This record gives sequence, structure tokens and C-alpha cells, in this order.
Amino acid sequence: MMRKNTKSFMIAMTLAILLSMFASLALNTVEPGNYSQPPDFYAVSREVSLNEMVEVANKYNISLSLPSEFPSNLELTAIYLMKSPFLAIVVYSAEGNKDYKTAELGIQIKPVPPDSTPTYLQLESQVENSEFEYALEINGWPVKVNEKADSGGDSEFRDKYGENTLLVRVWIEGNEYTICAPTLKTDDAVQLVACMSLIT
Repeated sequence: MMRKNTKSFMIAMTLAILLSMFASLALNTVEPGNYSQPPDFYAVSREVSLNEMVEVANKYNISLSLPSEFPSNLELTAIYLMKSPFLAIVVYSAEGNKDYKTAELGIQIKPVPPDSTPTYLQLESQVENSEFEYALEINGWPVKVNEKADSGGDSEFRDKYGENTLLVRVWIEGNEYTICAPTLKTDDAVQLVACMSLIT
């Protein structure tokens, strides 16, 4: 009996650790709108091309959208992908920076269950008493903007950009896109969302 209980306890502990690891990979902390980096996404992902990311997404019937226009000479510099469960960070920089922790723009793409996609009205209710957060609806997509999100625990990011960052979250066709844009003005980030389109 004791051996059986010990085995059950070990299985439960292993599952708890795995769930904790996957949960920690999200760019957002538990508090919606705050920002933190994954502890080390490099350890569980690999750098891939845009075509490879799209191929993997197609394999899992995931439709991906990315902005078609960028301000400030930003260019795609790197994509880091964890295949299962699907999670990607797309990095853009005007400096050729490939580090998702310090680049000028990062977009995390994470599939979410249909019932976890908020409506515009739900987002509006969440931010009604906030000084720096507000809700939008762009192209029919619910969007949440936080102009002073916490920069998170990464010291490199804080040293480069300060304590706060612009964070935009948008839900499109079953995916949650978290856009960290410490160098962009809010209007530019909103325009970035407006020009997001399906990539194939």
C-alpha cells in the first residue's frame, strides 16, 4: 500500500512540475496585462525560419497572422519555436538584434481555447478602473493595451528600456498575440495590430 501511495505521489509531483514549466513559458504573468519574460525560452525552443513556423502551424491547423507593415525600420530578425505545445516568439529589430529579451519588438503567438478568448466588452470591463490600460476592437478582434506594463524580471530588458513597457494583446482566430513594444508609441503599436494579416 505504501509503495502504491509513493508511486501515486511521484506521478502527481511530476505532472505538477510539467504543468508549472508550461505555464511559466507565457510572456504574461497571472495578472493580465503585466509582462514578464519566459525564464529561458531558448532552452525549450529552437530558431526557425518563417516558412518552418508556418509549416508546423499548418500541421496543427493553426492559422497565423503577423503585421504586414512596421514603423521605425523594424525587420524580422529571428523566430523561436516550441513545437508542442505550439508557442512562438517572433523578434523584430532595427539593430539586427535576435535576442527576444532585448529586441525592440517581440510578438508571442500562443493558441488558446475558444472559450478563453475575451470579447471587447469583457476587456472593457477589466480595464474600466485602470489608468494605463484600455480596450479596443480592431478588425473585429478584441485588443487590450497596457501603456505601462511591468517590464518583468529580466535585468537586461530593464537596463535597456526601464521599469515599464508598452504591451498589446490581441486575439485572432484562436491565437493570443502578445506584443511587447518598448520603443513604439501607442498609436504605432495599434496600427501594427490593424495591419496584421494571415500568413501562408
